[in-house]
Amino acid sequence: MEGNTGDVACDHYHRYKEDIAIMKEIGLKAYRLSLSWPRILPVGTGQVNEKGLVFYDKLIDELLSKVLPLT
Repeated sequence: MEGNTGDVACDHYHRYKEDIAIMKEIGLKAYRLSLSWPRILPVGTGQVNEKGLVFYDKLIDELLSKVLPLT
């Protein structure tokens, strides 16, 4: 009864850099993700939400640079 809700769970959208830093710290070698299609195509078809694409671009770049380097 403290006013807590589940409205914002892990908030990976805003905290992905912190999440990836933790992945690196614990030595994670793999990460499975899924795309939120409503984030990319908010109405299901038609115009793409550029902010959604930018999020996934940043997320993947961060993963590659911190956790799963290509070298």
